[in-house]
Amino acid sequence: MKQKRNLWVYGIIAFTLIFIASSVIFKIFEFEVLPSQFFGALIGVVITAIITVFLLQGQTSNEEEREKSVKVFEKKQEVYHAFLEELKKIIQDGEITIVSKGKDANLDKSIDELKDLIFQLGYLQMHTSEKTINGVLDSVAKIIQLMNDFNSTQETDKQKELPNYYSSLSEELFTIVAILKEDLYKDECKPISKDKMNSILKECDLFVETEGFDKYEIQKYFWNALQKQLQERGYPINHKDYTHDINEYYARARNRHRYYKLSFNIYSSENRQIDFTIEIENRYYFGFTRGGYKKNDELMQECVDATQAFSSSDWWYGWRHPSEKFDLDFWNLNSKAFEEIKNPRKQDAFIKGLVDEIEMYIKKFIVVAKERNL
Repeated sequence: MKQKRNLWVYGIIAFTLIFIASSVIFKIFEFEVLPSQFFGALIGVVITAIITVFLLQGQTSNEEEREKSVKVFEKKQEVYHAFLEELKKIIQDGEITIVSKGKDANLDKSIDELKDLIFQLGYLQMHTSEKTINGVLDSVAKIIQLMNDFNSTQETDKQKELPNYYSSLSEELFTIVAILKEDLYKDECKPISKDKMNSILKECDLFVETEGFDKYEIQKYFWNALQKQLQERGYPINHKDYTHDINEYYARARNRHRYYKLSFNIYSSENRQIDFTIEIENRYYFGFTRGGYKKNDELMQECVDATQAFSSSDWWYGWRHPSEKFDLDFWNLNSKAFEEIKNPRKQDAFIKGLVDEIEMYIKKFIVVAKERNL
């Protein structure tokens, strides 16, 4: 091995001498200037080699720095997404689950959203600036406060608070996303505005299932919507505010204010003006009152009886409760139909269906009244 190496060295020296001798003999270089040219070329080679080394070192350093930046960027993306996923679970739950807290002491010990959130915030702090982590912490605290406030809201008030709750929750979440995006991509980022989110929420008909509901508001809606629907169908109704009646209705357990009603004309002839009445005791009912003190009109009674839809009494030519689908007991509040009327998405359809049913009986009566020349 050593002999081969010596052979290479000798060969290089021999070829170098031959090259120099040939250059002098054939006058490629002058002998006098040959040493200076040789050393000049040697210095050029050395300088070129040094510059090449520096360039290669700089290129390697840049590549290493770029590779490091890519890895850091990818890791930040991973950490930020993991943090948002953890926040998503908490928001979807509507609360932070904590192991061994009160009645939840038997929860799976692998589930503790508070600890998971704390660790995610720690990972976040490792990969971002103090300004960014402080901005995120402020919004996280506000989100938790919003959830706590909403959960402590009275069941009957949750429906009113729901749009504002979602609007404020969205505002804080979008603020967090904007902060993380600006840190990640180094571009100024503004969160989605609260006004834009409100315009979306208005189209969502938000409704929250609650254990109770505001009996005052539900009954007020019932009378207002009923009058509006009947007016739209051409019945002569002067709008009435039932707020005082409703307040009095629920103010007393005994001898309570009852029997307030809605009456409107449905049939006119030379001798009669016939009104249709909707009245409330515990449940509401409707039909044709006698008027005055047990006033009797035999032909009117015959027409009502002929519809085969109503029952007569001392005060009514004919009365009836609505079908079970629209039956509401406003005093005991135990009717199945409340599940429909308390839901903003179904309220209008509920009242429309009720008016359809009422109008069916009205039209049936009018046909009989015309046939008998009432």
